[in-house]
Amino acid sequence: MLEVLGLDQPAEALYIILVDNPPMSVEQLCRRTGIEPDTAIAALVRLEDGGLISRLPGSPPMYTAMPPDHALEVLLLARERDIHRVRALSERLTQRHREARRSRDSTSLIQVVTGRDGVARCGQQLFKRAEREIRGIDAPPYAQASDGERVNSATAVAGRSVRSRFIHARDTLSMPGVVARVEVDISAGEEVRFLPEAPMKLIIADDQAALIPLLATPQVLDACILVHPSALLDALSTLFESLWEQAQPYLPGRPASVGPNEFVNDEERRIISLLAMGMSDEAIARQLGIGHRTVQRRVQALLGRLGAASRFQAGVLAASRGWWRPDHEQHAAPLALSGEPGRAGP
Repeated sequence: MLEVLGLDQPAEALYIILVDNPPMSVEQLCRRTGIEPDTAIAALVRLEDGGLISRLPGSPPMYTAMPPDHALEVLLLARERDIHRVRALSERLTQRHREARRSRDSTSLIQVVTGRDGVARCGQQLFKRAEREIRGIDAPPYAQASDGERVNSATAVAGRSVRSRFIHARDTLSMPGVVARVEVDISAGEEVRFLPEAPMKLIIADDQAALIPLLATPQVLDACILVHPSALLDALSTLFESLWEQAQPYLPGRPASVGPNEFVNDEERRIISLLAMGMSDEAIARQLGIGHRTVQRRVQALLGRLGAASRFQAGVLAASRGWWRPDHEQHAAPLALSGEPGRAGP
């Protein structure tokens, strides 16, 4: 725990023993902790230099812990000053980096990133550096580092005021578990829309950088292009906004009474939303984990309640009656992203 203050494991173990006990000698400390004398002596010197312990006069010398509230606070303040200095240096270096890139020719406006690890890390950096908004188009394949870590914005934007919007290909809804994952993300504030087909994969962070695959239809995501501020980045931003306006929201919502004699529950809203996406009864059954015939009965019942002659008309009538409202203004909070279907990532 005290590693954040620069103490290694032997120093932390010795300090905790001294906090819990009266003054002790090196020999006593070594017996209590099992630490070798040379290692213990070096650790005690570090603790004394840090103001955490004091050496008492006498032979053999005895060591006692200083009051932790004061001693640890001093170390915390010192570490905070170090962090502020490093952050200030980071800002200066970032500014110098941007100025250097602006002074180069146009070829510096794009950068080829290769390797699964490189692509995954680049995607993670985009998520973490975003301060205002993350936008993107989700489609397989998905980035994953060799250590198994997926590109995931859920942790990257958690607790931050970063708006995120992602467009998914409608075909991904037929993949097992996708609807459940999408609904978890939506409940966390994600803005999600669907298109019949996703033209490409894309991540845009704060209009400062974008990541797109090097190949149009990659089988494995191991090469991408990082686009810096330029006309190309502006074009990618315009493309996203155009597709966003065309895309259809998936808003299952909560159970609600929508009229004096009407009530639609959570399952019915999901079915209506998936119907509006153009999904078959069989695909809806897989996603919701219910029987195919059960879905057929639910759909027929909904068509009858709505007086709809077709599945498409059912979606329109449901929206007009407030059973399902595709108003994207309901969502404006951080998006959960990852390198797996239903959780957008590069």
